Amino acid sequence: MALNQTVLIRAFYECMWKVGLNIAFKNNQVRGWYGEWLARKYLQKRNFYILQKNWQSPLDARREIDLIARDGECLVFIEVRSRSIGSLNTGYHTINHKKRSSLLSACRDCLRIEFPKFPNYRFDVIEVDLCKTSGKVLHHENVSLFP
Repeated sequence: MALNQTVLIRAFYECMWKVGLNIAFKNNQVRGWYGEWLARKYLQKRNFYILQKNWQSPLDARREIDLIARDGECLVFIEVRSRSIGSLNTGYHTINHKKRSSLLSACRDCLRIEFPKFPNYRFDVIEVDLCKTSGKVLHHENVSLFP
């Protein structure tokens, strides 16, 4: 029940953002949803085709990929990092060794289970710097997941 309620609440927020209503962020979860929504809009403008969002490995629920997209013939795994505009660290630099290891495992699981036929793939990081009513998107392409 809680999962369905969360999905409905997220869909409601996304509808509000789509029509241009700026709703104050109640918590970090809503801030993260807004960052992911802005990242999807940004990628779609750059002709990426969004295949999945918030993919979780059936082998381990802790392994999650925020967005999976196709850029031409390349499969792209995307981690979205939403931060306040005045944060001391950039979103890119907040991906620590543990998170990199988890993302690498998630990408391997996804390639094995969902997309075994894609010969070309890469990992991208999208930073979204959020202020009260909008966000600035910075896209890092082909980021290495290895320490």
